[in-house]
Amino acid sequence: MSLGGNGGAPYAAGRLLVVDLDLSERLNIEAARAALAPHRQAGLHCIFLLRDMSSRCQIQANALGATEILPADVSTAVLLDRVGLLLAPPSQSEDAAAFGRRFVAASAALSDLMGAAEAGAGLPLQAIEDSVTALNRAADGGDLNAWLDMVWRHDDATYQHCLLVSGLAAAFAQRLGFREADRRLIAEAAVLHDIGKVQIPLEILRKPESLSPAEREVMRRHPGIGHDMLVAQGGFAPIVLTAVLSHHEYLDGSGYPHGLSGDGIPDVVRIITICDVYAALIERRSYKPPMPPGDAYAALVAMGGKLDRDLVRVFGEVVLDSEIMRLGQYGRPILKRAAGHAA
Repeated sequence: MSLGGNGGAPYAAGRLLVVDLDLSERLNIEAARAALAPHRQAGLHCIFLLRDMSSRCQIQANALGATEILPADVSTAVLLDRVGLLLAPPSQSEDAAAFGRRFVAASAALSDLMGAAEAGAGLPLQAIEDSVTALNRAADGGDLNAWLDMVWRHDDATYQHCLLVSGLAAAFAQRLGFREADRRLIAEAAVLHDIGKVQIPLEILRKPESLSPAEREVMRRHPGIGHDMLVAQGGFAPIVLTAVLSHHEYLDGSGYPHGLSGDGIPDVVRIITICDVYAALIERRSYKPPMPPGDAYAALVAMGGKLDRDLVRVFGEVVLDSEIMRLGQYGRPILKRAAGHAA
């Protein structure tokens, strides 16, 4: 298991391996030695999960480069805590390390969620709850840049986008002063907003250039797919279902899938839409470079009546450190939203 990437930095912060194998078998040990050698040379942290905690197996794990050894039946909470600590650079304060552990918890919960959805199994409600809690506590820390730094370490574009939108939405709800119950609903809607993409063909999701019109139509099915998945399972709040179905609707009626407009689009949906558009603009994709934060915010402003202007103004305070007037420093407004996979 690999978390993130370090871009070739000599210190491998943000990248870690979790190894779960039977070290009582000689063939496993030889295979692990060869597979782990380059990672050990790169200085990656490595947690070994052992079914046999005998001295012999622990010695073998240490010889293979274990940074930490834990029993295979360790609780998820303990494992995530250790992962968070190891991912934190040595110079980090305890608050910063705690922030990192919350990110790891949200990332792991999202992995469980996406894995279950891809397998056609019921969505793990506890994973969703864990992710929402981690997101809101991270937002309380008030450091959106730290969250973004961690998001960029993820190699998978879909995970990166979901974590990005979720972090933005949690920070946005915190800035808007919502009560805790409403913040949880917004974070849950953000976590689940793109769940329907698990049923979109990978050749479309991972296409290295802009989508064709036919492919774009397939991509546009994901809100309805996600909504139907949640309805079939049951137990999700109506506003969460609405956000999943309608996060590509615009106030002027030009969105999809139903061309809703004006008062037909609730505030929670408007919030998720703003975060989703902004995230698509600042993300790096093989078919487009990322926009600087100021240019991306300018693009939101330039969308005019498509988005809620008052909410866009407050969102600017979240992503531009309350200095919306700095907008002019980032160059011209961009009128066209990123195309292709972000749809």
